[in-house]
Amino acid sequence: MFPYIFFIALVALCMGILNSLRHFAAPALSPIILNICMILAVLLLVDFFPEPITALAVGVMIGGVLQLAMQWPFLAKFGLKLKPDFNFRHPGLKKIGILMLPAVFGASVYQINIFISTILASLLPSGSVSYLYYADRIVELPLGVFAIAIGTATLPSFSEQVAKGDFHELKGTINFSLRLILFVTIPATVALIVLRVPIISVLFQRGAFDIQSALLTAQALLCYALGLWAFSVIRVIVSAFYSLQDSKTPMKAGIVAFIVNVICSIILMHPLKHSGLALATSIATTVNVIMLTVVLKRRIGVFLDQAFYKSVFNIFVSSFAMCVVIILIGTLLPWSDEWPFNERLLYLMICVFAGMAAFFITACLTKCSEMTMIIDVVKRRITG
Repeated sequence: MFPYIFFIALVALCMGILNSLRHFAAPALSPIILNICMILAVLLLVDFFPEPITALAVGVMIGGVLQLAMQWPFLAKFGLKLKPDFNFRHPGLKKIGILMLPAVFGASVYQINIFISTILASLLPSGSVSYLYYADRIVELPLGVFAIAIGTATLPSFSEQVAKGDFHELKGTINFSLRLILFVTIPATVALIVLRVPIISVLFQRGAFDIQSALLTAQALLCYALGLWAFSVIRVIVSAFYSLQDSKTPMKAGIVAFIVNVICSIILMHPLKHSGLALATSIATTVNVIMLTVVLKRRIGVFLDQAFYKSVFNIFVSSFAMCVVIILIGTLLPWSDEWPFNERLLYLMICVFAGMAAFFITACLTKCSEMTMIIDVVKRRITG
């Protein structure tokens, strides 16, 4: 699979170009192509190789080629043609290198912390690494679908506003982006905490993954969920620094967060086992967000206004209503790990849809600005 790095590196370059031109569809759909290729390779190519797992590796390679091919027509549409250029004295190359080196570490702090947690988890009772891995997969869903998407979409706007020197507009865009992320991550956090056991049970409880494994994984999910807002918010904050062409500050904050993670992990891993490692990651990311927010405020001024705090308050009220509805369902129909899969799935779906309905209804009643915006967009799409 090593040659895949060549293709995905070019895919990332094309994504960056298209995003800067405000085209997000092709870059966003690109990972889907990879997943489809991997699935089809497993289904169709297994019989062609003496070692079945090789089919999956071939699927990854094909996916890399198709991901790159998918970007090409859209680049051509904008009149762009990529060709090799080995002019290492180009001034842009040096500028990118200076910005990139600290950005690499700053952008990878979360993954480094997860890696450290995995190493330390190997010192704990058997299964701890798996519990953390599965819990992290659940938390990555709202991160990948919403937080990364919003962080990617906002960077071109941030950069354009900084280039124009319009810091008032920049602060407004940061404010709006954070509100939009919290509109998703706060209710997601509440849902993951309240429904952590049913979620893990429905998704993973089968075969060797028994009830006890589900409960232990749910403990890790609880601790990761506490930091979901920070995992999400940091995407926007870091993008704001990158638009200011400052990649050193996120790197320095990342180093502090890394140290905090290691210290908290060592302190918490013995009393709380694997859950302590997950909690340490959440704490470290929260520290990272606080530091970057303070520095950004010094750089551009206050960017969290009264409207922001009012919006967050309405989101908390709506999330509380959702929580009450889910707990009420659990009181009337207590969850059982012994239920067959179909009943567990039905219970989870009832809780999710009832909770979502409670959240959206309350958001409408409290006139939450993000909810109003979504309704307006839907109306325009229907009538337009």
